[in-house]
Amino acid sequence: MDPRERFFQALTALREGNLDSCEQACDRLLAINAHDVNALRLRAQVWERRGDLPKAEQGFKAVIAIAADFAHAWADLGKIQYALKTYEAAEASLRQALVLDSKLKGPSKLLALVLRELGKAEQSKALDTINQQRAALKEKVHEAYRMAVAGDIAGAESQCRKVLKQDPDNVGAKEFLIERALESGRARWAEELARSLTRKMPERPKWWLKLATALSRQDQVAEAEEAAQQALRIDPDKTEGRMLLGSIFSKDNRFPEALEQYDLVLRQSPDYVPALSQKATVLKTFGQQQEAIDTYQRCMHLDPKYGEAAWSLSNLKTYRFSDDEVQKMCAVLEAGELSDQQTVHFNYALGKAYEHRSDWHSAFAAYGAGNLVKKKLVDWSADKFTQQVDDIIQIFNADFVNKNKTAGIEDDAAIFILGLPRSGSTLQEQILASHSQVEGTRELPYIPWLAQRINRPPNAMASQSYPLGISELKPQHWQQMGEQFMGQAQRHRQTEAPFFIDKLPNNFLYVGLILLAIPNAKIINTVRHPMDNCFGCFKQLWAEGQYFTYDLDDLGRYYRDYIRLMKHWQLVFPGKIHSVNYEQVVDNLEQAVAELLGYCGLPMEEQCLRFHETKRAVNTASSEQVRQPIYKSAVAYWQHFEKDLQPLRDALGDLLID
Repeated sequence: MDPRERFFQALTALREGNLDSCEQACDRLLAINAHDVNALRLRAQVWERRGDLPKAEQGFKAVIAIAADFAHAWADLGKIQYALKTYEAAEASLRQALVLDSKLKGPSKLLALVLRELGKAEQSKALDTINQQRAALKEKVHEAYRMAVAGDIAGAESQCRKVLKQDPDNVGAKEFLIERALESGRARWAEELARSLTRKMPERPKWWLKLATALSRQDQVAEAEEAAQQALRIDPDKTEGRMLLGSIFSKDNRFPEALEQYDLVLRQSPDYVPALSQKATVLKTFGQQQEAIDTYQRCMHLDPKYGEAAWSLSNLKTYRFSDDEVQKMCAVLEAGELSDQQTVHFNYALGKAYEHRSDWHSAFAAYGAGNLVKKKLVDWSADKFTQQVDDIIQIFNADFVNKNKTAGIEDDAAIFILGLPRSGSTLQEQILASHSQVEGTRELPYIPWLAQRINRPPNAMASQSYPLGISELKPQHWQQMGEQFMGQAQRHRQTEAPFFIDKLPNNFLYVGLILLAIPNAKIINTVRHPMDNCFGCFKQLWAEGQYFTYDLDDLGRYYRDYIRLMKHWQLVFPGKIHSVNYEQVVDNLEQAVAELLGYCGLPMEEQCLRFHETKRAVNTASSEQVRQPIYKSAVAYWQHFEKDLQPLRDALGDLLID
């Protein structure tokens, strides 16, 4: 038996009160390694449970002789010494425990009692005060969790911020704020909080996993992988670590490695639904649709409340829910025993189910219910976004662009496809990736990453963040950013094709940065009728980001700002941007493809017209749609929902073409 397995066997025996079994397991571990401090400590705890306090005291001293910085062993020793009424020894041991870990609550409370026994009333009183303050802060954190459950998310967050002002190292408050930051899209803040916990408690895999999650949300894949691996080095059997590592590999298009992680989990727990669901998603990405469907359906059978499987089926776009499946989903929602995220998943799934039945009003109601819950969970301000666009336009003016237009690198390999999500960008990617000279990579995170880090040490280029810091950049900085992007993109390339695609829609915010850092880059802006585009976003649940899509007014305002910014880019970079209209592509595919390839300087290839036959991993919401020939049913689709879309019409205003 593996020593780790034997230790957990011993630990389980102790918890269940099987003291003889625990001691025997410890003895076997110590026969292998006489300096196994965990086995020594566990055996001493057995002696303590039996009431043999002198022997237990010697046992804990044996632990400390090997590991003098083991705070919990000092605490154990102090507890035994207090029971033996050797109060001076107990005081010394408990103080040492608190020197090693000041946040240990048990030793702090016990030390107050020891000091009282020693007649050190003032010290005891002071420690009591500290312990009372800690207890009060702990209660405030508990109150924050109760507030969150009751729906007062903002109040709960404010409560935990106040706790941190009083106690900057409060673990409970940090944990709540990490979760809140991840839910609301503030991954950078979550990263900072998680890093502080890994520094304080590097032996706890939990905090490494929080850090890995925060890094992954920022597309810092390599750092996220290292943090997840660190958690697994501490606890190799931790299912959460395997699941997270699989997710990180998937994000990095390392799908075989992702499958390996999910399969490792499933070998131990064949019916573990989250692993089955994630495995199904990888299968879907590879185009193994039926196997993916079968696996998602198995998830729904194993756990009828697992909304992610239902939503994943709906996200295939081509799956049709049976009447029985719809009834079961409605029953689960009506029972009202779901988390917010489960509620969101089931509502989106029902929305798609009603769509397929042409029950447009019910579909909209389901999407609306899901969006209403989702909007509460994210942090989005339309006003702040408008201000950001204003700042970008002001900074990237014609004079600034002309002054820096020759500063970047001379490389023409990169093709950027951008615009709003659901605008036809995946279709354009699939067409281009079908060309023999073009490699489709993925939605690369590196342009936003570069923008966000222009003012971050250790290699800060400016004192302010994007876009304000842009005006401080010197010519060499543009070259550095161009070289950085091309180097980072290279790790995603698997062929010798001379050109590659970055299909991150939100790169429309950074067109100026791209064209100054990589002047010969190609920019393809995908455009769709604003009502179809915005409503397509509204009824799509995003894994991460796109927080503007959960409210019709926010969507309309975002679209207006997008159009305004793209007009500016076309003005200051004349002739550098190729716009592709989705409706025109659908109407005349051959002409649209010819114009697209002509802009990219590529010869016409028949395979580009048969893009649906191209075998490649597609990891976006349109993965199944681009595996079909061109179709026209999505044009003017919003009209089915026209009666419910007046708030969107109002927000779009004069952008609409009647």
